[in-house]
Amino acid sequence: MPALPLGKMAILAVKQIAKPLSKGLKEGAKNSDKLKNYIILPVAQGVHWIDVKVKTSLMGASNAKVYKMNEKLAVEYGAEFISEFFLYALGSGLLLFEYARSARKEEKKEAAIQTTRERLEDQLTRLQNETTESLFVIEQQGAEIRSLQRQIGSLHTEVQKLRSGDF
Repeated sequence: MPALPLGKMAILAVKQIAKPLSKGLKEGAKNSDKLKNYIILPVAQGVHWIDVKVKTSLMGASNAKVYKMNEKLAVEYGAEFISEFFLYALGSGLLLFEYARSARKEEKKEAAIQTTRERLEDQLTRLQNETTESLFVIEQQGAEIRSLQRQIGSLHTEVQKLRSGDF
């Protein structure tokens, strides 16, 4: 029976939990003055500045002045950016985790294959050695059998001579 993909199910659960957390982070960012003034507004203005500079340089006007966004729009934009960044970072982290887990699994599989290969090579070497030894023993026994057959032939000849009276 195949194992349940518990790791993948856990990743899916984390993704589903992350969406409401992201929304909560977005709402909390809008309502907190410290978070709004020290994180959201600077992030929003920075992303806006980069966005405008890239767009204007692509259109050929590289020295265009970038005006700041109004606070309400900047808070919305910054909170949305932070929320999306959170989801992206979480997704990237889960992807890296899954990749590392898969790589470890593949390494274990390769190690098992290598161990099996080494064991089989050792068995093959042992069997080759045993075969060589067996062939040597068979050759020795064949030589002994031929020697015994010659002795039997000689004894048979001597018995024939004794029966016939020719000694």
